[in-house]
Order: sequence, then C-alpha cells, then structure tokens
Amino acid sequence: MFAHIGEDYVINSSELLLIMNYDIFISSEDNLRILESLKNEDRLVVINDDLKKSIIILEIDGRLYAIVSPVSSTTIAKRFLNFNYYVDNYLDES
Repeated sequence: MFAHIGEDYVINSSELLLIMNYDIFISSEDNLRILESLKNEDRLVVINDDLKKSIIILEIDGRLYAIVSPVSSTTIAKRFLNFNYYVDNYLDES
C-alpha cells in the first residue's frame, strides 16, 4: 500500500520502518548523527526546507533512507489507515 507524503512523493508501506514527528526525532543526538550520516551518503531527502513536520525512515534493498516531510506524522499514518479501509471495503463489495 502507498501513501502520499508531500509534493510528488509517495512511499510504499513495505519499505516503511518509522514515521515520527520531526522535532521529537531531532531532539536526540544519536538521531542527529544518523541523519548526518544519511545526508553524507545522499540517502536523505528534505521535501521542503521551510516546513519540516515529520521524518520517515525507509529500508530499501537493505539500506536506510530518510525523508523529511512537510506533512505531519499523524496525517501520513491516517492516509495508510484510510487506504486500508478503502481497499478492504472495495474488495468486500466485489
């Protein structure tokens, strides 16, 4: 299943490890080191430099990637839940 996370970005739930509030995530020095490492390896995407509401950590082919999104973590989570609800109801009607 997929969810829109801002602008032209969509993520696949099979790759999803974490959705978290950005401000809470960066309050940890360990997390800041992780982000710096991902940035140095070109595995960090910041969708909007002016608006950072959530961070999404993905595992793709055994490697970690991070996306900083202007969409809140709760909104992204709801999009996944709504997608599941829609698909389940659609399949039940068939």
